[in-house]
Amino acid sequence: MRIPASLRKPLLLAAVAVGTAALIGAAPALALKYAPVAQHMNADPSLPAWHPGKLDIMPEQEFHLVGADVMDQMTLGWAEIFRKAYPHLSVTMEARSSGSGAPALVDGRADAAPVGRELLPAEEAAFVRKFGYAPLAIKVATGSVGELGKTASTVMLVSKANPIRGLTMAELDAIYSTSDKRGHADVKTWGDLGLKGEWANRPIHLYGLKSPNGIEQYFKQAVMEGGDYKTNIEFVHGQGFTHAFTVAAHDIEQSQPGGITYAMLSNLTPGTKVVPLAEKAGGPFLMPTLHNIYTHAYPLSRYVYIFVNRPPGQPLDPVVKQFLTMVLSRQGQEVVAKEGVYIPLTPAVAKAELAKLN
Repeated sequence: MRIPASLRKPLLLAAVAVGTAALIGAAPALALKYAPVAQHMNADPSLPAWHPGKLDIMPEQEFHLVGADVMDQMTLGWAEIFRKAYPHLSVTMEARSSGSGAPALVDGRADAAPVGRELLPAEEAAFVRKFGYAPLAIKVATGSVGELGKTASTVMLVSKANPIRGLTMAELDAIYSTSDKRGHADVKTWGDLGLKGEWANRPIHLYGLKSPNGIEQYFKQAVMEGGDYKTNIEFVHGQGFTHAFTVAAHDIEQSQPGGITYAMLSNLTPGTKVVPLAEKAGGPFLMPTLHNIYTHAYPLSRYVYIFVNRPPGQPLDPVVKQFLTMVLSRQGQEVVAKEGVYIPLTPAVAKAELAKLN
């Protein structure tokens, strides 16, 4: 029996199984993250085409995908391509949460784990405790420009009245970190960043999220290179971390003109603005546009991943390797493009990730 396209989305409201003939609900209903189409970027035609390799599929053999609800549409698209290429392989998909991916790899329930962020330290530590090595991380798409509920590029928000023209990654590190791993002098006031007049002595009021959190952990690694946070950060609260950033933005525009917060474009309010960022001093200050995020020229562009279990020095399981090769191919990246929220990989990144499979 073939399930009509109109019925597939309701089935995705649960963890779904993609079998040799149909899509079948496999778990209690879950709330998945929806975002409307936000861009129409096609996959680069120079990406390599996927030609399914020969696989020796055993009777009743299964291939399990467990992980991010925010990647459900892409994961389903990849699963359908794989099922068509290997009709005797039972491909199952459980789109529960990014946090479900690593535990499923640890306990053997997943052959591959789509995760909409980097692994949290505790997740990776649990895997290492069991296997003695870290899971293999494969970049499979670039994060969205700023869609709510989907992995999005990180932006820095300040008051619209703030005259700052841009910030470098070293300056951001000095603003938030006590470690100053990027070598910049400590920054406490906006005057330390060169602002004059009434802004010269105005303290920088820091907003952020309590650890552990995927966005906070990404900021810590990408900006602070794993350094330590300052102790005067105001931890914002709200109904979910995305709402918490909006709370911080409202606070900045209403009562804390010297405030700054990392957030997403969806948290921008009328009284705040996005600060352009530069990787290094003297480099161009860039805004999080579609092009800058696709190329990762914007410093806080993000990726989403598939994690797999591969012992160091050992070849990947042939089924896993074929699946990842397909995901990184032109066909696999067209699935990303069709969703219209996440962004396809550049050919250079896809090539680098394909090299990890050998």
